[in-house]
Amino acid sequence: MPSDARRHPDTRQAPSIGPPPPAEELSGFPVWHVHAGSILCRVTTSGLGPWWFSSEGHGRFDLPPPRGTCYLADDEVGALLEVLGPIHVVSAAWARQLSIWHLGLPHQCTAADTTVREARGYGVTAELASITPYDLPQQWAAAFAAAGHGGVRYRIRHDPSGSRALALFGAAGERVRWPRGRRRPVDDDVLTELTEETGVRVAAVPALADLGEVRD
Repeated sequence: MPSDARRHPDTRQAPSIGPPPPAEELSGFPVWHVHAGSILCRVTTSGLGPWWFSSEGHGRFDLPPPRGTCYLADDEVGALLEVLGPIHVVSAAWARQLSIWHLGLPHQCTAADTTVREARGYGVTAELASITPYDLPQQWAAAFAAAGHGGVRYRIRHDPSGSRALALFGAAGERVRWPRGRRRPVDDDVLTELTEETGVRVAAVPALADLGEVRD
């Protein structure tokens, strides 16, 4: 007897996640309780503060103004992979323009946990953290926020190990008065760890003289 996949081949090649249900149906969605003081990691360009809540639509779970979303990872490498995305080669000079922050959440957050199997019962699949463009994930973020959730717990798209991150909801813009925690530059030790764990290569930017003759 043919399997369901053979009888319905098109369903295997189409996205498996659709728009979110009404917000009131997400009130019972499984949650991840993040206690005040929990330490999470974030990477920024040096000179910028860490607590930025984006509402421009460039992030996967950005909320529209007047609210926004701040992206935090469980560990340093995960936070770096959030910034690097599909990039496989970086220069040390570029990396040194970055800072890694270890941040303690100033208050408790109850986030919609999309990394557990119970989420499937609400229509969520792993594609929520990988599908592009971001229109659909942003619809889900808005629905979670409307249901009263303080953020989204998700798996980092470009980390095959399945490391997790938190998209924290809040008013759009920067929190200049929130504790900034500990800042660490992206130095040689960090780059060595990144290379050993992920295969990302560090290479010098070639000088113009090294590129040879340029022909029209």
